[in-house]
Amino acid sequence: MAIARDTTAKNIKPLDGAITRRMTCGATVAAGELVSMQSDGKIDPAITTAVEVVAGVAIQAGGDGDTIDVVTHGPVKCLTGATVGAIVYATDTAGEPGESAGTKTTIAGWNESATVLFVNPIVVSLA
Repeated sequence: MAIARDTTAKNIKPLDGAITRRMTCGATVAAGELVSMQSDGKIDPAITTAVEVVAGVAIQAGGDGDTIDVVTHGPVKCLTGATVGAIVYATDTAGEPGESAGTKTTIAGWNESATVLFVNPIVVSLA
């Protein structure tokens, strides 16, 4: 099974040791989506067709102007079918994680288990 975002909102949760911050949405965000900080200070689903840094994983859904919790570092249950130890990237599909880089190489973290992403955002290349 290939890596995918768990789309069952009640399954998305930070685990012990996760750092969570409150952030304001600038667009519709689903629970479990990778999010990035925009120039207006709000978060949108992360997409690598633009130069973006992953800010973390949304713990709940929100709409434009809503304030939601985001895991910015540490373990969060939000995946299905992940390869243990593999790097997780933002992809060219907004909010969706992948084990292959999108247009821009933006690392979200690594798979701690088949269902747990350890959030550790890194920009590898802006080119």
